[in-house]
Amino acid sequence: MKTKINLLLLSLITVFGGFLASCDDDKDGVAEAVIGSSRSIEFPAQNTAPVMVVIVSDGNWHCDAPEWLTVTPNSGGAGTTDVLISAAENYRDGIDLPRKCTLKFMGETKRSIFEVLVRQAGDKFRDIKPSTIAEADKMEEESAVEFVDLPVMTSTKNGFVGTDGTDLVYVTGDAAQAQPGQLVTMLGTIEKSDVMLTVVQCDKIDGVKTGDVPAITAVDITKNIDQYKSDKRSFIKVTGVYDGSKLKVNGSSLSVSVEDCNKDVDLSKFGGHLLTLTGVYSGTASPVVRMIVTDVEDLGANETIYFQSRFEVIWARFADWVKSGSSTNMDAMGTDNSGVYLPNIGTPKVDGVSALDVLTENGWIINGGGNETGLGTGCNFQKFYLKMGSSNKQNSATLPAIAEFGDGITGVQVSFDWCPWRDGTSADKKAYDPTQIVLIVKGSGSTTQFPIENPAPAAGEQLKWYSVNVDLGTLKVDKDTRIEIRNIDDQYLPNGAKSGKFRWFLNNIKVYKEKE
Repeated sequence: MKTKINLLLLSLITVFGGFLASCDDDKDGVAEAVIGSSRSIEFPAQNTAPVMVVIVSDGNWHCDAPEWLTVTPNSGGAGTTDVLISAAENYRDGIDLPRKCTLKFMGETKRSIFEVLVRQAGDKFRDIKPSTIAEADKMEEESAVEFVDLPVMTSTKNGFVGTDGTDLVYVTGDAAQAQPGQLVTMLGTIEKSDVMLTVVQCDKIDGVKTGDVPAITAVDITKNIDQYKSDKRSFIKVTGVYDGSKLKVNGSSLSVSVEDCNKDVDLSKFGGHLLTLTGVYSGTASPVVRMIVTDVEDLGANETIYFQSRFEVIWARFADWVKSGSSTNMDAMGTDNSGVYLPNIGTPKVDGVSALDVLTENGWIINGGGNETGLGTGCNFQKFYLKMGSSNKQNSATLPAIAEFGDGITGVQVSFDWCPWRDGTSADKKAYDPTQIVLIVKGSGSTTQFPIENPAPAAGEQLKWYSVNVDLGTLKVDKDTRIEIRNIDDQYLPNGAKSGKFRWFLNNIKVYKEKE
């Protein structure tokens, strides 16, 4: 311990040398610079032991202390001084309230004030009286608070929201376990967020019973979100488009960031949807308004869907031919490809009709396997997906023409799920095919290709779907446009047959445009 103090003292003196060099000699010996070896000290409530702080000064200094602290010596001169700080036991017919003070070792100037924060443990809930939510909002940070029969409005992922029908309180912490409709009696500690709104850290819940939760009306701030502010937690609602991380409000510079959420709500399901979020205002920190979401109203996808397919037309006709198998159901795309039955789309027939016939009847063109005549050799099907290609045979899937495009629109997006193929099981550690695919838009005498990034799964990694979204941007599409997904030219030409294994899966295709 002595070695550590000596090293610290050496560091202090080294830093302090700069102060000494700039000091005036005409200050009657009063310190202009004071520094010390510690900024904070913690004492237990009982069985306290003195703590030493090394003070370095260029002149005379002093320190005033409350009666429960003893500073020895409480004054000194230029140079270094070992100061002992002692705390009396914090006891009054039992452990008393916690203590805190800031000791100031002072010379003459602001630079000559060195502060040490001293805390002593205690029973922060001693002599506590129940508070209302409004009273808790006015308390200082670290204050103890007690709520009796606090109505619980919503249970969140990090705690719960309580209300008395007028005011709201956000309670967090491991002990904040409460359900909507409960009345809880609890002890907690006041904290302040970075925007100075009250947060109560729950220390203990003493009692729980059922009861009525007062209703509180949410104020719609959608139109004035950029101007809205409150110095306390208020009940608000906002309507906008959820992009997967924030709620964007049309025409506003501020968006909504979710600080916490009703534990029964999974916001990840609502990406791209128009939502009304209701909840507790949690401060404004540009460019966001923060909210604790208590309720979500889904107003639907913020998009116009022109085409959508999971190849249900095949499944409806050929359910008896498709076996989910003991090892994988590719609808869930999970483990291995061994033992999965994949009929060729042109082979099995029901009432003389093949899966390829069904796709063709619905406007699809499945090419490949050494031809461009729609025979689809090498293409197989399973529940809700196609397997594209086999050894030395590659396929392409061209979507039906989309009449809803009319005479032409822009801003269209195409999303789908895909995955390269590999032989064997995960345990075989065999590499995936080096498959590369492309989305092609053909129409109005032009052809535009959009390359698709290969996710490059590691050898032996289990099969899973990889989602792709292609934004066609300013490219104009119309009722005669055809959208094709296939291997890149180097893996596909000529005529859909090329030596090598470039196999892949295709699923869940959607053609859409976001609403204005």
